[in-house]
Amino acid sequence: MPQFFVGTSGFSYSGWRGRFYPRRIKSAEMLSYYAQHLPTVEVNTTFYRTQPEGVIAGWVASVPPDFRFAVKAHRRITHNRRMPNLEEAVRVLAEEAAAFGNRLGPVLFQLPPTAPFDEGRIERIVALLPSHWRVAFQFRHRSWHTPEVAALLERLGASLVHGDGEEEPGPLGRGAFIYLRLRRDTYSPQRRAAWVRRIAGYLDGGRDVYAYFKHESLGPLYAQRLETAIRTSFRRPAV
Repeated sequence: MPQFFVGTSGFSYSGWRGRFYPRRIKSAEMLSYYAQHLPTVEVNTTFYRTQPEGVIAGWVASVPPDFRFAVKAHRRITHNRRMPNLEEAVRVLAEEAAAFGNRLGPVLFQLPPTAPFDEGRIERIVALLPSHWRVAFQFRHRSWHTPEVAALLERLGASLVHGDGEEEPGPLGRGAFIYLRLRRDTYSPQRRAAWVRRIAGYLDGGRDVYAYFKHESLGPLYAQRLETAIRTSFRRPAV
């Protein structure tokens, strides 16, 4: 049965106090509260640095068993075209991802807008990844946005990320599963309704969907509304 997970990119934002979080919530309590209201979060800190020992264990202990963490791969893998020491970088990422256990969702590889198409680059990365990972690639240079690249990712069992609202959003609806990054500052009722129809269609077609709003103050609210709308419009349970 297809599953739907919706959340935001990150969870530790003081600006959410009084709007999504209780006004006096402590930072250490944010993830536990978040996980009571949304089923997934995209972790972006892993893009910048390896997490100190015990941090991920604390995160995992704060969420229920069906919660999922989408983990962004470190920039040493995605932002250096020559990818020096790629094997070691993937090994470190794999150790970090393993700490999430069965709460690990997709692993996101986000290439920069300055990285044009590079033949063989996807295959070189994927060959080193654990076979059980769900892998998503986001390309922000238009030279990657071709039917051939999309078909390759689908053959590899990966997802091609669509970045709604970005300068180069990429193809929509391509991948073994669907990974959406909803980057607009605001989403009108009409635009939200359009996304509900698309996502219900993906689920009806048997594909899991992961969707993440920006962390601006309305992000959690949009995520909650989208989850409610999908649960009421999709004929079978989404999760």
